[in-house]
Amino acid sequence: MKMKTTLALLLIMELYGLSSGLIKQHFFVNRKMTWDFASKYCKTYFHDLSTFTNEDEEQQFLEDALNQTSDAWVGLYTESGVWKWSEDENATRISWDITQPDKADGCAFLRPGRKKLHDKECTAEYPAFCMTNFVLMHQNETWEGALEYCRTHYNDLASLSTKERMDSALLEITKAETEYVWTGLRFLAGDWLWVTGDALNYTAWYKNEQPQCPARDLRCGALDKQTRLWRHRNCEEKLSFFCQYGVMRQTNL
Repeated sequence: MKMKTTLALLLIMELYGLSSGLIKQHFFVNRKMTWDFASKYCKTYFHDLSTFTNEDEEQQFLEDALNQTSDAWVGLYTESGVWKWSEDENATRISWDITQPDKADGCAFLRPGRKKLHDKECTAEYPAFCMTNFVLMHQNETWEGALEYCRTHYNDLASLSTKERMDSALLEITKAETEYVWTGLRFLAGDWLWVTGDALNYTAWYKNEQPQCPARDLRCGALDKQTRLWRHRNCEEKLSFFCQYGVMRQTNL
């Protein structure tokens, strides 16, 4: 009975896209910052300081860290003597260079040579590793269906509100099975906006032309796999879509 239940759950996950690839990409930011400033910087332009909570994630992180040129912060810090990842998860597996530091407070950085972690006072200034957290869903949904799915299973439809987030999405869009991929871009109350509440300062519209007063059925934003730019599409089209997770949502919808 237990085996049947497990097989049924795996089938449901496959049908509804829960087994779709998790996109957790890491970027070396060569700008000296304190750990707190680095955390704010990463949350503004990416999603957060880099975390890797299991062996697979650590291997992916180390692959992305090949261009590291100096010591750099990661999303690991101490709180009341307990090491935690920046997503507020207790760290149970950490690849320290020597032994786990015995400190009540501090933050972790990665050395480029040995690719191991060391601790330092959080007020020190280093470059940082930032990460993006997207999931490319291969199932096809209308824009509203994609929004509901992302908010139920993750956090929201993806916001490509910075060039860094856009570049991260472009690394994965080639794997999409549809020509366009839904994002969290929507025309509401006379303006285009991200449903996450992010500001629409960075734009990447097709032909650099933001649609003004689009037809009622063309008010949803998608990423074009061919032009690698934003297009407004019929909201009833069934497309693949990007979800994001681990980000505080300030919803506009």
